[in-house]
Amino acid sequence: MRIWPRTLLGRNIVLLIGLVLASQVCALAIFMIFIQRPRIDDAASLVASEIKLVNRLLAKLPPAERQKELAEMNGLPDAAVPLSQVPATFPNIYLLRRFFRRLARDLPPGVELRWEGQHAHRVWVQLNVDSKDYWINLPVSPAIEHFVPWSMVYLLFSVTAFPIFGAYLIHRRTEGPLRRLARAAARIEKGDWPDAVPVEGPLELATVAEAFNRMMAALVEMESTRAEMLAGISHDIRTPLTKLRMAISAPEAFDAPTESAERFVGEIDVIVQQFIDFARGSGSEAPVLGDLNGLVEQLAGDYAGLGHPFELVLESLPLIAYRPIGIQRVVMNLMQNAVAYGRVGLAVRTRAEAGFAVLSVEDRGPGVAEAVLSQMKQPFRRGSNSDQKAGTGLGLAIADRIARQHGGSLELSLGEGGGLVCTLHLPLA
Repeated sequence: MRIWPRTLLGRNIVLLIGLVLASQVCALAIFMIFIQRPRIDDAASLVASEIKLVNRLLAKLPPAERQKELAEMNGLPDAAVPLSQVPATFPNIYLLRRFFRRLARDLPPGVELRWEGQHAHRVWVQLNVDSKDYWINLPVSPAIEHFVPWSMVYLLFSVTAFPIFGAYLIHRRTEGPLRRLARAAARIEKGDWPDAVPVEGPLELATVAEAFNRMMAALVEMESTRAEMLAGISHDIRTPLTKLRMAISAPEAFDAPTESAERFVGEIDVIVQQFIDFARGSGSEAPVLGDLNGLVEQLAGDYAGLGHPFELVLESLPLIAYRPIGIQRVVMNLMQNAVAYGRVGLAVRTRAEAGFAVLSVEDRGPGVAEAVLSQMKQPFRRGSNSDQKAGTGLGLAIADRIARQHGGSLELSLGEGGGLVCTLHLPLA
């Protein structure tokens, strides 16, 4: 059988009741040690003093008057003293046993004590006066007989109601937000996208709700991107794939069918690779210290060999930490965009500015409309002059994502003499 509750409410109730009971036990222990025990010791000392005083008084009285005086003190004749009904042992109660031990310690040796607690609360004491035994009784407060007063028992039972009520109040503030989170998660599991959960309640729950909303927004964006990628793959691959099928089925329609087929396969490979790059990113690559100017010179040399020379204006830069494959992909995408859409006035400039290494790729081509400039970093968004160009619309989106992964940024602007300027900022430290 499970003892520890599974619900948060049940656990709060058990924990609070345990804490309250523990505090009450500590309070009871303090009460017994520092209050009740000294009171019992004082009562025993007082009764011992009374017994000693009575013993001295009886010793002063003549033998004929002693019985009369004892009868008046006991409230019943000597023959009616029920000593046979009074046990000779101490009662098995902590406070009474302590009382009798302390009383016996304060009385002279040989004094016999008995306790009558069934019908009355009296201590019977056997005194020896002139070699004759006399029994006297002294009343004792009934509170000594009880180890735990009933008021304390009632208090322990009553205080357990407060933890239950407190646990309910605590749980009520947490149950609502948690249930909303659970319902929203269940809807996401079924493929639905719920509204953002309210960010309210205690700070911890509000933080969880805010994190959940960010996670849901990221999932919505990922799902939208996935759908766009599937649609983009289907759209962008269809054209070169159709041409490839024609080159295979009707080679007579092409001047160089083999070379044309290879070109179409290359276009498909570029499109697929860009989709892979966009989906994968570069988050798993370890950053290393690298020479950004050296990377630019290397790529510019490759493009010059392909007939696309870039003007290089490179200022001195310190070594900076970046992911080599990721940054190479960024610079290649920016330069490839300039080659494909700008065609003329190709240039790459680098400089250090306000704690950042700044790399600008420029062209003097037709540029884009200023209205669509802010949308070109979004996946599958292309400029107005790119409709006739092969591509996926992912080059700038990939570059922007990798720049943000490095703690930098990518900015797009129109050149003063026309064309497009893509500016990459990478932190130096």
